[in-house]
Amino acid sequence: MRKVIALGILASLLPTLAMARGNHPMAGCGLGYLLLSNKDNEKVTQVLGATTNGTFGTQTFGISSGTSGCTEDGAVKVARATEVFADVNLASLRQEMATGEGEYVNTFAVLLGANEATRPQMVRFFQSEYQNLFPTAGTSSEEMLKTLSEKLAAHPELLG
Repeated sequence: MRKVIALGILASLLPTLAMARGNHPMAGCGLGYLLLSNKDNEKVTQVLGATTNGTFGTQTFGISSGTSGCTEDGAVKVARATEVFADVNLASLRQEMATGEGEYVNTFAVLLGANEATRPQMVRFFQSEYQNLFPTAGTSSEEMLKTLSEKLAAHPELLG
């Protein structure tokens, strides 16, 4: 009987152990990740995200299908990381690109490929190109990234 209980406990911990390898917030991936827990790492949103994942079983579906923020390695692929970061943090990026400094804009530069030496130059580049990157108040992250890609093509030295 003890072996059965021990196996049951071990089986219930396997999903937790598998998630520990990934790059997700505490709640993991799934519907809860998309709706709640990808926004911040606060305990309340993480608990709500994990509860949503558990209630609707969307984490299992996401892991099986590679959707809902889930991938084989538990992390957003590098090619999409920039898009996701820009979309989630657009308001902060807009503000920090205008001022030419800040945590979000420095992280964004690194995601784009800047190294320690070229990061400050890229942040200044964002500031100098601000009017082109955000021509209107309603500029979306997709529009900004498209323009930025075109502008960076002329400045490969910024990518390290």
